[in-house]
Amino acid sequence: MTISSGRKHAGPGPASDQPPVPEPTFAERARTLVYLGRVGSLSTLSRKQPGFPFGSVMPYGMDDRARPIFLISTMAMHTQNLQADARASLLVTQENTDGEPLGASRVTLIGNVLPVPNSELAEVRTLYLEHHANSKYWVDFEDFFFYRMDVVDVYYVGGFGVTSLVPDSPLLQARCAPSPSQSDCRGGF
Repeated sequence: MTISSGRKHAGPGPASDQPPVPEPTFAERARTLVYLGRVGSLSTLSRKQPGFPFGSVMPYGMDDRARPIFLISTMAMHTQNLQADARASLLVTQENTDGEPLGASRVTLIGNVLPVPNSELAEVRTLYLEHHANSKYWVDFEDFFFYRMDVVDVYYVGGFGVTSLVPDSPLLQARCAPSPSQSDCRGGF
């Protein structure tokens, strides 16, 4: 006789006569997490120690194609690393983990971080400053520039046993998962 407590690692929940509730796709969950987050951990490839990752706390915005936007100084080590090799990753984690960080959602975006073209600077600046208002104090310093990550891969972890490689195309097209305060996150901020 097997008694199921419904506490299996990544197992199904208890049986019910109710029809299943539609669940957001992993792409929708990943995009929602990136949209709701405002700070992540940017990892670049170290120039000083070739082959080693270099992590930095990084505020970011998100454009209408779910690409992270960064405002960074040329004096920063991560910027110097990106100028030598544009490959990077951005880890975004769920803010409230209730004391269990490994049970929380997180997403890693992998891509190339390149300067934003001059023709797009005004729009990117507006998007970024809407969510990082304090940046208005240094956005016009001559050593600060906008960079954007062109995402090539996405890895989503929804907690213990819930993982998925999410192709970037569905992530970029996915709507955010509905919540009481946010019904949709398509388009710019």
